[in-house]
Amino acid sequence: MVNNNVITPLYVQIANELRKEILSGKYGQHGCIGTHNHLTERFGVSLITIRKAMQLLEKDGIVEILQGKGTFVRQMALVDPLQDLTGISNMMSSMKMENQVSVPVFELRPTPDTLDNDTIQALGETSLFIRRIVSVDGVPMANADMYLPGRFAGTFTREEAEKRTIYQIYQDKLGMNLGKGRQIIRAAGASDDIAKSLCIEPGSPVLQIERKAYDDKETLIEYMILTYEASKYCFEVELALNRQQ
Repeated sequence: MVNNNVITPLYVQIANELRKEILSGKYGQHGCIGTHNHLTERFGVSLITIRKAMQLLEKDGIVEILQGKGTFVRQMALVDPLQDLTGISNMMSSMKMENQVSVPVFELRPTPDTLDNDTIQALGETSLFIRRIVSVDGVPMANADMYLPGRFAGTFTREEAEKRTIYQIYQDKLGMNLGKGRQIIRAAGASDDIAKSLCIEPGSPVLQIERKAYDDKETLIEYMILTYEASKYCFEVELALNRQQ
């Protein structure tokens, strides 16, 4: 509910509350969050205040206002055109979504023996493991579990990993030339660990991206599993028609 005793304008408070509800999936994809009159009654404010709140959400690209019908959620999934290997934060910034990054885990640990031999050899016996959670208005959008070659331990800090993407650190701080990457996208069920990070139920549908990134000399510099709750991510590709037809 809104609070008249704080300096934040009422319309901003309302927009922030509705944004959190939308991102949490309360209204589903393209659901109606209510007419202006309904929202006026709900929040106990003037119609002008509701209009200003809706205009703010519309400007942010979160809702669509349909005259006489109500205000509806826009597609909130992150759309990845699969043209470049990029960080989650960069993708959100391109969609004008302000995000927050936390790094709850930043440590050296044994490289998982479940990985293929080439990946294990490239990472070394121990890897720098980084868990990076990206949220919007407190709602977790993605969980990135990254394994970096153990030789990079000590070259940057947890705080740097919260403020910059790993690729930015590689380029700007370590002077590395980035090369190409390969990734596989698959459907899965959320493990207990991932479910906790994304605030969803264990076994919930998720999309996982398994990514291997290389420098310009084709040396592996990152193995990552990037996980999205299924409704918060989609990919879009452009394909050529069969020219033989």
